[in-house]
Amino acid sequence: MVKSLAQQFNTQTKKDCMEEIIVIPDHIGEGKITGFDFGDGIGFVVFDVELKEDWVLNFETKDPPPIYFNFLIEGRIWHNLNEGKICYQLLPLQSSISTAPVSTSQSIAIPGNKKILFATLLIDRKQYLPAAACYFDRMHEKMVAVFKDVKGNDVFFHQSDFSINVSRLIKKITNDKNCGLVRSIHIEAQVLELLSRQIKRVEDDFSMLGRRVKLRKYDAEKIKLARTILLQNMQNPPTIAELAKKVGVNQQKLKEGFKLIYETTINKYLTTERLEKAALLLIQETSIKNAAMEVGYANLSYFAKIFKERYGVLPREYAKNARIRLSM
Repeated sequence: MVKSLAQQFNTQTKKDCMEEIIVIPDHIGEGKITGFDFGDGIGFVVFDVELKEDWVLNFETKDPPPIYFNFLIEGRIWHNLNEGKICYQLLPLQSSISTAPVSTSQSIAIPGNKKILFATLLIDRKQYLPAAACYFDRMHEKMVAVFKDVKGNDVFFHQSDFSINVSRLIKKITNDKNCGLVRSIHIEAQVLELLSRQIKRVEDDFSMLGRRVKLRKYDAEKIKLARTILLQNMQNPPTIAELAKKVGVNQQKLKEGFKLIYETTINKYLTTERLEKAALLLIQETSIKNAAMEVGYANLSYFAKIFKERYGVLPREYAKNARIRLSM
C-alpha cells in the first residue's frame, strides 16, 4: 500500500526494518504517511497529512485484498470500493471495516487544505487465518465469513463510531517517540489492542445483546459538552439529571452516549479525572488536603482510599515517591 502511494505522489519511501515512510513533497503539501508491516498478515498505515489540493488515491491488486479497518480522527475522507458500487464518507470518530472482491478497484479521496489524521489497519486473510481459525467458534458468523474469504470472492462493508479512547490510542501511535526495536514492539502492541477493540465493537454491533445507541453528530457534540462541564466543575459537579438539562438531552441518551464515546460511565469517568488531577497536584507539592479539596473530596479518608485503589499507594507515599523521582 505504501509503495503504491509513493508512486502516486511521485516520490520515494524511506524504509527502516518493518516501518516505511513517505514524506509528502513540499509542492503537494506537508506531513507523512507511515506504514508498518508486523508480519503474520498485520499491517498498519497512518496518514498525517495536509495536501494543497484534493487527491484521489487509487488501489488495485490482482491478489485478494486485505480486510481494511479504517479510522478517521481528524478531517474527512471519502472511500469508494467494489468499482464504486459502495461509496461513503468518514467523519471524525467514525470507522469502517471493508473488503472488496479480487481484481476490483477502490479509492480514497482526500480533500485539499484540510488536516487529515486517518489510520487503516490491514489484515492479510490468507496469512492471518491460522492464528484466527481456532477462535471462529466464538466469533460472530459475519466476522467469521469475512476472515474465511481468503480468495476475496465477496464484498463486505460495515460503518460505525469509535470511542475517544480509540482516538487516543491512534494518536499515541502517531506521536510515539521511541526508536528501533522498542518502537516496533510498542506500536505493534497498540495496533493489536486497536484490532481487538474494533473486532469486539463490530461483533457487538451485529449482536442484539450488544445493541448500541446511535448518536447524531448534534447529540455527540452535546455529550462532549457534558464532559467539558464535568471537568470544569470537579469541586461541585452537577448530578446526571442536572447535566442532562444543561446540555439539552434526556438522561438515558446522555448516559448511553457518554459510555459509547468515552467507554465508561459518567461517574467512573469523573472519578478517574479527579484522581489524575489530584496526582498531578501532589507532584506539584500541593498538600494532600488542598489537592483533595480542589478536586471535590472533602472526606480525606475516602479520598485516600480511592486514591490507593487507583495508584496502589496512599497520597502521601505517592507524593514522596514522585519528589524522589524528580530529584534523580
